[in-house]
Amino acid sequence: MNDPQMFNPKKPNNQLPLLPTDFNYDNVAILKQVNLSNIALAKVNALAGRLPDSILLVSPLLVRESVASSQIENINTTVFEVFEAEVMSEKKKGPAKEVLNYRDAIFAGLDLVKKRGILTTNDFVKIQSIVEPNKHGIRKLGVKIMNDLTKEILYTPPEGETHIRDFLANVEEFINKDDDGIDPLVKSAVFHYQFESIHPFLDGNGRVGRILIILYLIMAKRLDLPVLFLSGYIMKHKKSYYECLHKANSKGDLLDVIMFMLRAIEEQAEATVITIQKIEVLMNKFKSVLAKKTVFYSHELIQLLFSKPFMTIDYLQGNMGFSARQTASKYLTEMVKLGLFQSKKIGKSKFFYSKEFLKLLS
Repeated sequence: MNDPQMFNPKKPNNQLPLLPTDFNYDNVAILKQVNLSNIALAKVNALAGRLPDSILLVSPLLVRESVASSQIENINTTVFEVFEAEVMSEKKKGPAKEVLNYRDAIFAGLDLVKKRGILTTNDFVKIQSIVEPNKHGIRKLGVKIMNDLTKEILYTPPEGETHIRDFLANVEEFINKDDDGIDPLVKSAVFHYQFESIHPFLDGNGRVGRILIILYLIMAKRLDLPVLFLSGYIMKHKKSYYECLHKANSKGDLLDVIMFMLRAIEEQAEATVITIQKIEVLMNKFKSVLAKKTVFYSHELIQLLFSKPFMTIDYLQGNMGFSARQTASKYLTEMVKLGLFQSKKIGKSKFFYSKEFLKLLS
């Protein structure tokens, strides 16, 4: 554990204790919260598994997480603007592009975990290179964490690429070891704190650190899909989040940061359950209306309509395999008449969207 007498926020924290630190992971308060958080996580995992073509339908939900995670780093945009940018290549720039990079990084990380079942330092670097393509790689320069308003130095992460890589190797060993008796939810909180304390990159540390929590829980078999969205909770309790990290660094006490992350898991899992249930209700509404009032209802069509909140004629034609563009146009126009979609024209492009679906994702 950190020695409070030795900690100096203005000096590089090269004495950061290796994991697992000397801490009572069987603290009664932690164990009680672990139980509640695991129950909530199991519920959202089971519910997400019921969704048809779950990966396709998780993608829109990840945009909401990406927007929230980016907002923590003062990269501000809206869910609507990101979905709009997604279908208009000329708008894929600035904050919207950074948000889409975040979502792409989650999917890339998911692919890595499913292929190998482990997470390595190279994976951390790969994920960061997608999040921050212009500032990628382990930093070689020293950095300082400061209060944005007062410019007071709050923390100085370890310096020297060798030190940073040694600390990351320790994190790698910690998360890939499953016989140490520490519950995976607790481990996710501990290694998240450690990763943020190492601060291995010039930019993107917070976003990569939050992605790694989700990937680790998938690797640890607590989740099957990336359906735990912690950034909204962290954004809502941003001051407490940074206070927990600071307390762990300055006093060597992990209790607050572990409890914070466990509560975040419980609350966000419960919130996601509600969102997915509402999406299921909306999907069933689409099914009912299209089955009763059109001749083109199909299970495949419903899945596609909920894979992107902004639908285009070309997207529908290409993914449904229609030989004629007019067929896709006819389907979407009919859905506007039925009140399922609204249309919007931007420049020469026409988009179709469900207000209800967008509201659930915003």
